[in-house]
Amino acid sequence: MHNLSGKVILITGASSGIGFATAELLAKLGAKVIINYHTNVEGANEAVQRIQEQGGDAIAIQANIVNKEDVNAMVEQAISSFGTIDVLVNNAGGGIRQSTFMEMSEELWEETFKLNVNSVLLCSQAVLRHMIPKKCGKIINVSSAAARIGGAGESIHYASAKGAVNTMTIGMSRELIEYGIIVNGVAPGMVETPFHDKFAPGDNRLERMASSVPIKRAAAPKEIAEVIAFLSSDASNYILGEIIHVSGGR
Repeated sequence: MHNLSGKVILITGASSGIGFATAELLAKLGAKVIINYHTNVEGANEAVQRIQEQGGDAIAIQANIVNKEDVNAMVEQAISSFGTIDVLVNNAGGGIRQSTFMEMSEELWEETFKLNVNSVLLCSQAVLRHMIPKKCGKIINVSSAAARIGGAGESIHYASAKGAVNTMTIGMSRELIEYGIIVNGVAPGMVETPFHDKFAPGDNRLERMASSVPIKRAAAPKEIAEVIAFLSSDASNYILGEIIHVSGGR
């Protein structure tokens, strides 16, 4: 496993699912972890407690990552606590709710982009103000395999937003390497997280979609976290602007 000792890592949306698993794994590998959450204070506190019980170092910071003032305050609090931020994991996002393309409202479209795309802009800009002067750092954007599948019938809005995240990742990587900052992305497929229950309640979405995945199952959150751990480590220092699909062949 990769040694992350001495690294300070901020993970957005880390009170459940992929973010929670990522926080726990990165702390086990030696990182000091900042767990961002919006409303799930119980999940954030549980993540901190589990990390501390295993001898790790973590704090939880509440912030709405689509609000610029909240984001800036979160970053300042993180730096006040740990002195720096070495890695930003832009994990927070979601599909809000299902919709066909013809039933799509402008409000749902805009809210989906705000949550998934604007948040990456705001969080990255806030952290980059500290990374650029020290000429080093990493940003990992969590996208989705939906971006290349298209989401027809229920999630074109979500797939389109994640497609924008992929494009941002490539553009950011080429612009920011001048400052020694490495940017990559991770695109999970189906993952066993609360996302599916919130996005499509009562739909048994994981079971319904499992047959379309060559590996015939959803991923565990830790399987995504392990790729994020790799991209956070020095082992990935020559990887730039890549979107690594962790989607069981889909």
